[in-house]
Amino acid sequence: TTMSYPPNNMPVPGGPSGMPVPGGPGGMPPPPGGAPGGVPGQPGRDDAYFTESRKGEVNELRQLLRTFGTERDKQKKRDIMKKVIAYMTLGIDVSRLFTEMMLAIETRDLVIKKMVYLFLCNYADTHPDLAQMCTNTLVKDCGNEDPMVRGLALRSLCSLRLPQMIEYTSEPLRRSLQDGHAYVRKTGVMGILKMYHLNKEEFDKAAFNDILYEMLRDPD
Repeated sequence: TTMSYPPNNMPVPGGPSGMPVPGGPGGMPPPPGGAPGGVPGQPGRDDAYFTESRKGEVNELRQLLRTFGTERDKQKKRDIMKKVIAYMTLGIDVSRLFTEMMLAIETRDLVIKKMVYLFLCNYADTHPDLAQMCTNTLVKDCGNEDPMVRGLALRSLCSLRLPQMIEYTSEPLRRSLQDGHAYVRKTGVMGILKMYHLNKEEFDKAAFNDILYEMLRDPD
């Protein structure tokens, strides 16, 4: 018997009956990002494009923050802050906006203050020198007439968790435990716990142990 070549039951590269399969020779899919050799869609070029695009957007945010003090529309101010926080949440480094953000902390808008505090706490570990620049502002806000501002400022001050900040946190913490508002006292207790984990020696020196025992009688 004479056999044909190739045999009828042998698969032919490219698909059934030897027909080419869409997507590339031999049925293989095309390489990710398109074909090599500068074809649009190449991953390296996309990454470079988005990096440059982000840099431009961050610079645009800086310009908006520089006009922050003269902007009268409260909602526009909030939108600028929200955009900075959104970028930060996505992992984009917006630490170079630190100076402009700290200038915005002098506001009566609690929503904006919250966002500035969040920004500060996020970059404190990686930029301790910048975080220390705004210590005076946080300590000042710990004495604000609004209990919400006092509590938020104290929480942010204690959340910096920088050894060099201990000397600045002891007195605001002590005052907070005698505050007339329960929220501030609660924040103070939590702040003392953070201080204990950060520097037990300073904690013992400040005699916060005895004060905490007294706090067990707190009506709240």
